[in-house]
Amino acid sequence: MAGLSVKAKGLVYSNLEKYARSGMGMEKACDSLLRQPRVRSAEKKLYENILSGLKQGKTIGDSIGLARGIVSPLEVEVVSASEEGGMLEKGFGHLAEYFRRIHRTRQKIRKGLTYPIVLVHLAVPVSTLAVTAFSGLTLDANAEKPDYMASFLQAGKNMLIAYVVILGLIIGFSVLVKLARRSAAVDSLLNLIPLFGKARKAVALERFTKVFEIFLLAGKKMSDSLSGAGKASGSGSIREASFVGAEIVAEGDELSSALFSAPHAFPSDFSRGMASAEESGQLDRELAEWSRFYSEAAGDAMDRVAEWAPKLFYWAILLFVAALIIRAASAYFNVVNKLINDSVF
Repeated sequence: MAGLSVKAKGLVYSNLEKYARSGMGMEKACDSLLRQPRVRSAEKKLYENILSGLKQGKTIGDSIGLARGIVSPLEVEVVSASEEGGMLEKGFGHLAEYFRRIHRTRQKIRKGLTYPIVLVHLAVPVSTLAVTAFSGLTLDANAEKPDYMASFLQAGKNMLIAYVVILGLIIGFSVLVKLARRSAAVDSLLNLIPLFGKARKAVALERFTKVFEIFLLAGKKMSDSLSGAGKASGSGSIREASFVGAEIVAEGDELSSALFSAPHAFPSDFSRGMASAEESGQLDRELAEWSRFYSEAAGDAMDRVAEWAPKLFYWAILLFVAALIIRAASAYFNVVNKLINDSVF
């Protein structure tokens, strides 16, 4: 069964947030959503899995996890953490905004890629035709005519190879993103990518601070709150640092010691702010402020990704088209030189 698009997921979690905020139980919420007209098959399957899990006595997070192929482990972890903290609506709200951001970013990137994609699909056959035509120019009437069909077939093969390479890169990148949820090394590597790395780190810190706040407000132990927030962050670096930090806190040290011990995962400003808040007894307020800060930072970073990704692709296409033009021009000058030499000698 096909999964849900990011746009559809944004709508699903937005609807679930409304029901959770109203205090209506998830069973009634899912029954109500299933009765709505034009419900997608994947969305219907998700609600049915939630109902099935709840009837079996499972938590809402575990029930959502039954919809394999429709929801990701990250979604399950965020929902489970917010449910455990007694603020399910915040978890649904975060996921709704997260998927809305991704949808907006993808829409902007697709819009910006339209022209360069059309350009390259015109440039390849036109340049191939030009090279073939120029190569066939000769004063010899008995010379073999250029094979335009073979040239176009070769151009098609080259485009197909390019599609396969791009698809392979996309699949490989998707695998790395999934691995980065648990691997600090892969996570750190992805965070080095200009624009994209900054956006994903801001999203991870936003999720970490939001879940951390939920756990603290629910009265969870500091060590459990720290490890739970790290698990739900979706970042291998933050996850690993949070687990180590939870052990530090469990041994009696302050939260600030755990945060300062992992500068690769927690920015200095954040750690210093949390240290001051811990000493003054304002941790919940500090986490709420940092959550808003990272939410804005994530939005700005994703806007920059949407702005620059098409530009970078466009310049890459221009360089490729320029190479095709140079190739065609080179073939033309070779033919002119050949004609001159044949006419003189």
